[in-house]
Amino acid sequence: MNPVSQFVAIALALTFAVVAVLLWSMLRKPKSGRVDGPDEDNARIYREELQELQDAVQSGDMAPADFDRARQDLSIRVVQDIPESTQAAANASSNSQRAVVSAVVLALVFPLLGVFVYLTLGDPMAVAEPSLAIHAGNDGAPDIAAMAEELKSKLKTNPKDTQSWVLLGRTYRNQNQYEEALAAYNQAVALDADDRLAIERIEVIAAKNGGQFAGEPWDVIRKILAKNPQHANALLMAGSAAFSEGQFKQALAYWTTLRGQLADGSQEALAVDNALRAAAEKAGVELGSKAKKADSLTNAASSISGRVTIADSIKAKTEPADVVFIYAQAEQGSPMPLAIMRTTVQALPLEFSLDDSMAMRPEAKLSGQSHVTVKARISKSGQAMPQPGDFIGTLPHVAVGAKQVKLTISEIVN
Repeated sequence: MNPVSQFVAIALALTFAVVAVLLWSMLRKPKSGRVDGPDEDNARIYREELQELQDAVQSGDMAPADFDRARQDLSIRVVQDIPESTQAAANASSNSQRAVVSAVVLALVFPLLGVFVYLTLGDPMAVAEPSLAIHAGNDGAPDIAAMAEELKSKLKTNPKDTQSWVLLGRTYRNQNQYEEALAAYNQAVALDADDRLAIERIEVIAAKNGGQFAGEPWDVIRKILAKNPQHANALLMAGSAAFSEGQFKQALAYWTTLRGQLADGSQEALAVDNALRAAAEKAGVELGSKAKKADSLTNAASSISGRVTIADSIKAKTEPADVVFIYAQAEQGSPMPLAIMRTTVQALPLEFSLDDSMAMRPEAKLSGQSHVTVKARISKSGQAMPQPGDFIGTLPHVAVGAKQVKLTISEIVN
């Protein structure tokens, strides 16, 4: 039950408890068997009912303010109930009817009036978790910047909270703030030398370097595999690193080892099958019988292929060794590429194919989209992030599964 529901339930329970006490006291019939006069009878009833109200306050069933109002009502009713000797019977009947009417009105009006006043003057959502307000923007979407600031504040008081460092790193990574993400992961790895954290960290380094694993990323992968040749995350990253460098047979070897750990038909297995087919095609080799059983239509439906060319007016301004990134981005959400490959200007024009094996994050893949934006960018600096002076070609709203896509690099990045 969420905090708002809990608040409403407690408020209703207390309201009806108070109403029940008042109704019981108002409608309770006097005990029979006494022959006291009317005045003495009313005084005795007054004392008993007043005692009951006091007991209700002491037990917590009634608020002091409600007790004062009930006592005043009771006093007024007692005065009204004091009959003259000639009209005792008639007045007793009238008072009884009045008590019933008052009880009905009280049972209906008291709760409704309380709800109306609170909804008018109060704030029912004030009891919700404060973090909801912190983490939501004006459109109700998560406020990533606020989340990052809250984590940073938390880490100032507890800098040895490994999980918070990891969450901060992931938050920055989702915003493509790789320098900040790497700094957070450095802190997390210093506190916990877990291989899974090390893999996450080198993913950030590779993303920062435009999908390249040369240097420290490869060193970390090899170190983990030397300790545990069956480490699933390391095998996945090793295959991706080898594929990005054009070492397709090596990628096949890593992914084949990983595939043996996955259950047939699982989402992870299907993704690795797609990667194996792409690597086998690039390497010009035949897959094993088990891999051949994977549905080829699934692979076709989760990839985009075509040809990238460069406009003559742009080619004259480039060098053969200039880096070229070919990638697909989601039409909405994070700008991080769903699939990316790297080549050079001297390889253009180039037949390309983007698929899930080229994903930068396992949770963000081409197969999870219906349409994407495909781009090819010449980076004069070799950096993954666009820089003024780069050259780019863009194709919006390309269906995932499309083939023979034609993309021309013809514009300058300002």
